[in-house]
Amino acid sequence: MVDRIKQLAQLEGIARIKAERQLKAFAAFALHMNAAHQRADAMRTSLAQSYSSIAPLTIPEARAANAQARRSARELRHADQELQRLQPRFDAARKVAATDFGRAEALLALAAQERRHRDRERF
Repeated sequence: MVDRIKQLAQLEGIARIKAERQLKAFAAFALHMNAAHQRADAMRTSLAQSYSSIAPLTIPEARAANAQARRSARELRHADQELQRLQPRFDAARKVAATDFGRAEALLALAAQERRHRDRERF
């Protein structure tokens, strides 16, 4: 019994290390995704501001505003494409991190259950 508890504790320790590594990798990826979302939101805001101006413009000002709106729209399209490209990998990283964390928690629960069972047999 003691050997089984010891084995479960060792497995749980290994699983914990792996889970921590995966959680750190996921946290870094989440920061990257958050920054990409913020860039896309900033571009949406910039594009919305381009079209919200109601002040009369001269022809050169209108051309400049149109060029800025075109640039903002192109950058927004690229940002949205990047988010779509990263999303499947982000979801996969989240799933791996959750699985590894769940594995470590399950091993901890099994060791605790084994200890309770051993203590009941003793008394």
